[in-house]
Amino acid sequence: MTQFKFAASLIICTSLLSSSAFAHISYKDEVAPKSVYNWTGFYAGLNAGAVQNTMNITDTEATTFYATIQQVSNPAFTGGFQLGYRRQLDLTQASGVYGIEFSADFANDTSNKEYGSSFALYQLSSKNELQDLCLLQLIGGIAADRSLLFMAAGMSWANISGNVTSLNGVPFFNSFNVGKKVLGAALGGGIEYAFTDKISARIKVDFIKPGIYTTKNNVDNSYQITNSITQGTFAINYKFA
Repeated sequence: MTQFKFAASLIICTSLLSSSAFAHISYKDEVAPKSVYNWTGFYAGLNAGAVQNTMNITDTEATTFYATIQQVSNPAFTGGFQLGYRRQLDLTQASGVYGIEFSADFANDTSNKEYGSSFALYQLSSKNELQDLCLLQLIGGIAADRSLLFMAAGMSWANISGNVTSLNGVPFFNSFNVGKKVLGAALGGGIEYAFTDKISARIKVDFIKPGIYTTKNNVDNSYQITNSITQGTFAINYKFA
């Protein structure tokens, strides 16, 4: 009888100790901090989307069409690549992220338009084409685990070609070029999500303002050219480290 009581007591004590141990492990598992995604590292990727260019041509000397004519292209396909480096301030649930990125996109955003009429003082045919667009931007944003909301600001380089041609033979005026490889400013932003430790996807929109420049026709009259470019892209990035 005594042995039976001793065995029962031993079983009960063992059960209590085991329950306490497992409860302790379970509690530790519940309060263990969750692993947070780290955005720090070099990355590169591919992008594709749409781009649109608005060109304003101003007759600064009022010698041909005495006004500003505007040419807005239809959205066209653009695609290219990006590479950069980001650094996360700390591995908390919400943390700041900063970095730098270079991107290059190649497009064929062409616009053709005629202005005036055969009864007007002028009749013009204008053509412009946005071919290449490069951006060098500083990146800043807030990361919430695998989601990153960011802004981008920096420099742009745009390759625009085109010309304006007289159709009704304005005296002495034939044509002038509106194309130029021009530096400017770029401001953008977007959101990115990391699906794995290496692969992330993002949507980004940029507003690009190339620098203002002037061109002259065959009789030395001046025209001022301004451009406004909007580009939206979807990209896949691969993080190296």
